[in-house]
Amino acid sequence: MKIFITYFTVLVFLGIGFSGSAPVFAAEEASSIMCDNGVVNIGEMDADVQDACGEPNSQMMNEWRYNFGPSQPVYTVIFKEGKVVRILEDEWGS
Repeated sequence: MKIFITYFTVLVFLGIGFSGSAPVFAAEEASSIMCDNGVVNIGEMDADVQDACGEPNSQMMNEWRYNFGPSQPVYTVIFKEGKVVRILEDEWGS
């Protein structure tokens, strides 16, 4: 029984489950974003991010999302006290 629970947990974690659907991949950490007007790195201020990348496509609390189109990943920039503390690179844009 323990082996089944472990196997089931791994399948659910991978997003396969019993549905047979494709695996779900988590966002990857990134250390920077290359934008039209410059590079954004962890530690930059929110005004610097806006200068380099423009207005985010969506803004929620301390998270800004940038969708640069279908040939680029979607980036989520996470701020704490106005500074970039994390950059996540996720699915491809639209």
